[in-house]
Amino acid sequence: MKKKTAPTPPAGRPAWLQLYDARSNQTQESRPVGRPPAPVPRYKVGMTLSQGESADLKVWQDRFSEMLGRKISSGETVGILARICSTRYSRLAEQNFDNMMDLIEHLVEGG
Repeated sequence: MKKKTAPTPPAGRPAWLQLYDARSNQTQESRPVGRPPAPVPRYKVGMTLSQGESADLKVWQDRFSEMLGRKISSGETVGILARICSTRYSRLAEQNFDNMMDLIEHLVEGG
């Protein structure tokens, strides 16, 4: 039976030196440790919701998740709804409202 021998390094260069040389010649991308920054900065906020508001938010979150085929976070849901409200409000901007109920009524009903 023939005994296996390790490959011999080229003329006088030890294997450990070849390994070190190979590693040092690799090009490595330097990037910061951790999650890469988001293209759009996001900020953590806290909010207090009633049970009804929380339930409505969950309904919209589930609707958006189903429509997009992926899990939508509550933050994304609030963001989407805020943009919808901003668009609706811009249509009513010239009107004056005496109280919050009038404003909400016009936003919801589009009147």
